Amino acid sequence: MDHIEIFAGSAIMAMAVKNTLEENNIGYVERNDIESAITAGFGSADKAVHIFVLEEDEEKARYALADKNFDDLDEVGDLINNPE
Repeated sequence: MDHIEIFAGSAIMAMAVKNTLEENNIGYVERNDIESAITAGFGSADKAVHIFVLEEDEEKARYALADKNFDDLDEVGDLINNPE
């Protein structure tokens, strides 16, 4: 099963996205480049937290995020409105 990136952004916004996914019983995988950078001794950059969902859950996840108005945010809106 393939995973699709549904969010890339700040750690704070990632928490809200994860809460929305959990409320809708949508599993996700988090890649936190901030923690990886700290462990390696580097700084971190924008869009350092990435949230992925299973391909089969992508549509449900996008609707759940849009329902919470995440589609108004640059970090999520680009991924919701222009899926790859």
